[in-house]
Amino acid sequence: MSLGEWLKSLSAIDHVILLALYGLCIYLSKVTLEMLIEYYDVKKEHSKFRVQFRVTPAALLTLAFVYSFLLYQLLEAMFEFMP
Repeated sequence: MSLGEWLKSLSAIDHVILLALYGLCIYLSKVTLEMLIEYYDVKKEHSKFRVQFRVTPAALLTLAFVYSFLLYQLLEAMFEFMP
């Protein structure tokens, strides 16, 4: 079964659950990146010569994908019936 066929076979509730899980992963990645930026600022003692980092969409979505993969592995280990 291809990815497109699998997505078409899902119900609306399944789509909402997948979007909610990925939304949670995006939130976790945003919090993680903001914490890393704050940690960097504290380490540099908020110097005016420090590099100003910001959360970019590429970093946010890449880290969210990693979190979603880890979440999937965790849920798969907890629930045997997941495909």
